[in-house]
Amino acid sequence: MRAPRPRGRGDHGSTVVELAVVLPLMILLLMMVIEAGIYFHTRAVVVTAARHGLDGARAENGSTADGTASTNQFLDQAAGGLRTRSVQVTRTATDATVTVSGDVVSVLPLVPFAVDVTVTAPVERFLP
Repeated sequence: MRAPRPRGRGDHGSTVVELAVVLPLMILLLMMVIEAGIYFHTRAVVVTAARHGLDGARAENGSTADGTASTNQFLDQAAGGLRTRSVQVTRTATDATVTVSGDVVSVLPLVPFAVDVTVTAPVERFLP
């Protein structure tokens, strides 16, 4: 003979409570993974844009205007994940430097991410 089942509330409804606790955490984790992907993709685009600008600025007949134009052109085409941006190009007799910085688009509220990339290379020059 079986023992009588105790009367009481038992576990009824516990699944709904567990889901209500776990689901927001899972959504937050998913958003953090998406945010990381957006950040690293945008950083790769900014590094490539800075290198394009550096190629224009360090050429033998290049200038800071050429570097800025090349960087901005690349960013206009590929940097959809960059909200604001700043491009600074300097050129001396021996080196050229391009710095690109900006704010990355965020899917998480109140969590700002910024990217700041600086690349430097020697200037091409002809020495007889």
